[in-house]
Amino acid sequence: MSDPLPKYWQSLAERAGDLGALAQTQDEFAEPLPVGVAATPPDANSRRDFFKLMGLSAAAAMVACQRAPVQEIIPYVARPDEVTPGLALWYASTCNGCSARCGLLLKTRDGRPIKVEGNDEHPVSRGGVCAVGQASVLSLYDASRARYPTRGATRVSWTDLDADVTQALRKATEAGKGIRVVLPWHLGPTAEAAVKRFLAAYPTARTVRDEALGELSAIADAHRVTHGVHAVPDYRFDKAAVIASFGADFLGTWVSPVAFTRQYAESRDAARRRTMSRHFQVEPVMTLTGAAADRRFVVAPSDVALVLADLVRRLAVKAGREVPGLGSLPPPALDEAARVELADSLWAQRQDALVVAGGDDVATQVLANVANALLGNEGHTVSLADGTALDADALSLGTLLTELRAGSVGAVLFMGANPVYSDPRGAELAALLKDVPLTLSTSDRRDETAVHVGLHAPESTALESWGDAEVRRGVVSLRQPAVAPLHETRSGVESLLQWAGAPQPHYDFLRARWEAEVFPQASGLGQGFIAFWDDALRRGVVTLGAAAAEAPAFREEGLAKALASVARHAAEWELVLYPTVALRDGAPANNAWLQEVADPITKVTWGNPACIAPARAKALGLKDGDVVQVRAGSTTLSVPVLVQAGTHPSVIAVAVGYGRTQAGRVADGIGVNGYPLSAVVDGRARRTVPGVTVQATGEQQPLALTQTHHRLEGRPHVREAELAAFLANPRAGNEVQAGHGGGGHSLSLWSGHEYKGHRWALAVDLSACTGCSACVVSCQAENNIPSVGRDEVLRRRDMHWMRIDRYYQGDEANPQVVHQPMMCQHCENAPCETVCPVLATVHSSEGLNQQVYNRCVGTRYCANNCPTKVRRFNWFDYEHAEPLERMVLNPDVVVRSRGVMEKCSMCVQRIQESKAAANREGRPLRDGDIQTACQQSCPAKAIHFGDVNDPDSQVARLAKDGRAFRLLEELNIGSSITYLTKIRNTGSGSGT
Repeated sequence: MSDPLPKYWQSLAERAGDLGALAQTQDEFAEPLPVGVAATPPDANSRRDFFKLMGLSAAAAMVACQRAPVQEIIPYVARPDEVTPGLALWYASTCNGCSARCGLLLKTRDGRPIKVEGNDEHPVSRGGVCAVGQASVLSLYDASRARYPTRGATRVSWTDLDADVTQALRKATEAGKGIRVVLPWHLGPTAEAAVKRFLAAYPTARTVRDEALGELSAIADAHRVTHGVHAVPDYRFDKAAVIASFGADFLGTWVSPVAFTRQYAESRDAARRRTMSRHFQVEPVMTLTGAAADRRFVVAPSDVALVLADLVRRLAVKAGREVPGLGSLPPPALDEAARVELADSLWAQRQDALVVAGGDDVATQVLANVANALLGNEGHTVSLADGTALDADALSLGTLLTELRAGSVGAVLFMGANPVYSDPRGAELAALLKDVPLTLSTSDRRDETAVHVGLHAPESTALESWGDAEVRRGVVSLRQPAVAPLHETRSGVESLLQWAGAPQPHYDFLRARWEAEVFPQASGLGQGFIAFWDDALRRGVVTLGAAAAEAPAFREEGLAKALASVARHAAEWELVLYPTVALRDGAPANNAWLQEVADPITKVTWGNPACIAPARAKALGLKDGDVVQVRAGSTTLSVPVLVQAGTHPSVIAVAVGYGRTQAGRVADGIGVNGYPLSAVVDGRARRTVPGVTVQATGEQQPLALTQTHHRLEGRPHVREAELAAFLANPRAGNEVQAGHGGGGHSLSLWSGHEYKGHRWALAVDLSACTGCSACVVSCQAENNIPSVGRDEVLRRRDMHWMRIDRYYQGDEANPQVVHQPMMCQHCENAPCETVCPVLATVHSSEGLNQQVYNRCVGTRYCANNCPTKVRRFNWFDYEHAEPLERMVLNPDVVVRSRGVMEKCSMCVQRIQESKAAANREGRPLRDGDIQTACQQSCPAKAIHFGDVNDPDSQVARLAKDGRAFRLLEELNIGSSITYLTKIRNTGSGSGT
């Protein structure tokens, strides 16, 4: 019988049936190492040689009897009143990992933060947390952070540093020299108030706003042209019936991906809404958002703006209006039928349509604004009135360089900015700083910019300091510390106030501003400020009842000038520099969790290869790992190649955020720094560079890829259906499923399990999952999963208990993508249990496949017999080199020692904790009381956990859904994980 399901593939070698390449991945325990990898593991002798010498039985006995490393504990001399040993304390706070400022809950045990979760009460992020936010707790304990202020490389006191700064600032003011404060765009209201206080104290002071990726400033500059306000609007993907994205990776890294992911998932919940939004993506490189699109068009980078201009022209014709500046633009290199479909789909929805654009090109952003104005969606799917205003008077980095060359600057303060690393003019900036009397950085480490300044005033991390944010008008969140500063650091707000001559603790300044400015807008609550403040601290966020602001009107003056730069830049090669979901602009690069999480699209860890199209690779004879030289202007970069499906043939794409030299021992020397290849156009650094040259070097560099050895050998593991087919038949795309609840085959050698109480299970909605990998990092943080490093990943020894499998379907030039979270399936008839000689893996009375670490002797039989390849062997004692880094460990989960198998436990510690809490309260467990780490962090709410024996639980209802299927039903393993078929809305037989 032929398989009715479409064929999926994980790599180009698998699609092509390259037996030579596939043979290298057949042996999951292969000992031969890739080229360039050391032949000796960290221990003096390899485990395999040890077994050869000692014999399996003796070795097994010795490993089984090995004690875990001894660690001393120190009891409290005087226990704080609010701390109960063994019980967690939670603090509501706000993430500082990017401009999105999501709401957080910080979990502390015995005074130390150990876990980050999302705050369900935050109306924007709504309980979701991205991978960067999840990993922020590890960055708190980063041993490479600066621990005290310095003058040059010499330690100084804060008193001496403050005296040096104020004296130098006074001299600069008296001499009429400029004082420049280099800041990111995304500061909170209280931090901006401190900046204004500093500027008021020094008449010659101005702000310089630096943004490594340039997207926020481009959006704000475009709205200054079209609406007269320098602001980033509030986008509402949940209200959009049709979405057209032009290079905006809004599910991955653009503006506020956590909030957008939740909105996007809700707009595409076909099972609940009986309809779903339709998503068009126009882009040159496969992004996380492009992977989720219903219709994806691959165009050259220089054609993205032209396709958008063509759309604007068509919408203008439909609206009976004329847009200045579009008359002479050439047609884009995109099929006419596709352009007609895009325009017609958007116009059919008008107010319920949304157009967004990514990148740092202001003209492209202006075109997106014009398209939205023609659709009339202001106040519905896009709202400037609810957006965030940015500093309209700030100088650019280009202006600062001009001033530095002229010698008119007497002081430069870098606060949260690292332009020496992230700007192509960084080397020139570093050289010019030598002639400035006062240079200072507040970075949390001596980074690439800080090593070129005279004074370093290290700032506390977001988990150690106060702050606030307002990412949507009227939604104000607080950031409160979960721990006192671990080192001799202080907040940047306190530093600014000190240097402005108005010293005040950050907390006092924040509280006073809230009492004077925030509380009056919420005075209708009928409570005093103290009660309001306490409630705000408890909840972490306040929604104000401010009167709705009037949206600024669209204006056409200046459109022709703004669009004059839109043109085709035809070139043999075009460079695209892009951020990843893990490292973003590179600020969190010294975080091993983020370095090791596989990129959702490329599946690369510990590095940033150059992605090129399969057709171009074949023409040039390039394969994965071949090193090429990329030259842009006078800058040359050597980087290995990754042949990536869905890439335009003219593109070579390199992720930014890598190639750090002063980040710390984890990040330094990992990958290459792509920022110097950026082009400077009209004083702005641009991340799309036409006209680069690419030349092979003949060298090879292995890539630390995952998912090269986790294949299901062509079995039907993911399923999908078109919206129209699903509406007609709830089992569409899932017809091969023979049954639900216990597997399609009833014949078995086993009598089966009886569950008189709970039976725990998971359900994963493939339609909601975007592959963002927040769940992977959350699982790692919750379960003390070690980061193993690049060499171990090359040996196929990655340790993640869950992974996100990425599958392609169709043409390699533009394939469709499905993401599938994969963890231990907790099989009813678990193949691992039957082969374990020491009963180290057993079935619990509540349906969990349990791993008993002190029984395991490391035979690896269970891993060999696992059909889904989700078990991990712990090869080494992955110890933290610094005692401080051990503080991140979760005391509820044992730290495993060498020689045992590991895997997903469905967060059994959380199950037991919730059961104990319910027992103390004298009530039964409620559905939703228990959330696994992966479930709680998921921005899309794609993962559901519960008791399948409870017919009213969500996981039980989903297990009976028409879309429900389980893996490898033909093997009769009886998986406890239910997957739900992915639904697409490509328009085949159905609109929205």
